[in-house]
Amino acid sequence: MKNYDVIVFGGGNSIDVVRICGTAGMKLALVEEGPLGGTCPNRGCIPSKLFIAYAEVAEHVRNADRFHITAGIESIDREAIRKETLDYVGKFDGLLEDGIPDGVDLYRGHGTFVDNHTLQVGDQEITAPRIVISTGSRPRRLDLEVPYWTSDEVFQMERIPDSITILGGGYVGCELAYFFHGVGVDTLLVHRGHKLLEREDEEVQAVFQAGFPVPTALNTGLDELDREAEVLLLAVGRVPNTDRIGIENTDLEPNAQGYIDVDMRLRTAVEGVYALGDVIGRYAFTHAASFEAKWLADQLVHDKHDEIDYGPMPHAVFSSPEVAGVGKTEQQLRADGTDYRSASIPYTGATKGRAIKEEHGLCKFLIDPAGKIFGCHIVGAHASVLLHEVLPFMKLGGDIHDIANLIHVHPSLPEVVRGAARKAAEKLTAG
Repeated sequence: MKNYDVIVFGGGNSIDVVRICGTAGMKLALVEEGPLGGTCPNRGCIPSKLFIAYAEVAEHVRNADRFHITAGIESIDREAIRKETLDYVGKFDGLLEDGIPDGVDLYRGHGTFVDNHTLQVGDQEITAPRIVISTGSRPRRLDLEVPYWTSDEVFQMERIPDSITILGGGYVGCELAYFFHGVGVDTLLVHRGHKLLEREDEEVQAVFQAGFPVPTALNTGLDELDREAEVLLLAVGRVPNTDRIGIENTDLEPNAQGYIDVDMRLRTAVEGVYALGDVIGRYAFTHAASFEAKWLADQLVHDKHDEIDYGPMPHAVFSSPEVAGVGKTEQQLRADGTDYRSASIPYTGATKGRAIKEEHGLCKFLIDPAGKIFGCHIVGAHASVLLHEVLPFMKLGGDIHDIANLIHVHPSLPEVVRGAARKAAEKLTAG
């Protein structure tokens, strides 16, 4: 048995807990059976966005005639795209290990709980009064009679296929479909529902769906398809890894969805045991898990007992057109019975939006009768960048008038945000 001050169970974003606490002199153990960094740099955010950049370039070339420029794609070297991306991604494990402070013990193996404060990794038992569970999530799999990929297999593929059918109309399905379609793969996106990105604000969702360039079959299941493709890819959600960590040997009880419930100090029901990231089911975003890890490390190092304050939690979908949002959607406000005002303008309402000919672009604000911002939702070019104009005002207590009255560079794309803010403010003036 080896004793530690803190055991970090899972080497994704929680590696920041290791860095900060280890640098502060705590005796730490890090347990991770896969490559360090977790899903984001190895099987998620980073490789997918690297892939998508190639699709964006191809899309610009294909759309050159809209700007009265004759251009065409002579060839796409898909093997070079695959190799360049995955070779880069393969470096993260070593880089992250190099960043671990001296004195931290790294256990590369499958860990399972023996009791509330003890883990078994291979032949070694380790224990600590404080344990941070950050074992993440994995793609949901279905019991099908045919072979298929999930997003995990995409980032391990030995070659990019010539044809693919993707099941799932959420952000993972829409992003990967955009990539494969963009680099010339015969792609069909299949979704059982009648809307893509159905969790987005309804107005933004409609604009996205109108502009999405990938062939799509809605209200359709796999059993209804008459199509042969080289690869079937499932993008039907994710499940927490709580069923693989020996949690039954502890006093922790996952909720009905399999997640570990925590309070606003990231404490579980067991004294001294914390959890963060995907495994708690609060915000399934890398930026949320990173924030939680840094916050928790600060609490542990300085023996603080604060409640975590996330502030406004943004998200983005890196497809075509791009989508970004923060706060409540209009359908959520309606369902809650909240008194609100809604205002939106198209990208073409601003000079720069017209210059780039963004036909599928829109910025929308949802505000209360006093001007407080309930939500902002954007679809169109650089939506994830434009959203950051709104976040500081929401975090620091500003309202719609602050954005509407802020001087913007002219002509610039952020004027789309200001234009929507001005329209929302005018609704308040009009009563």
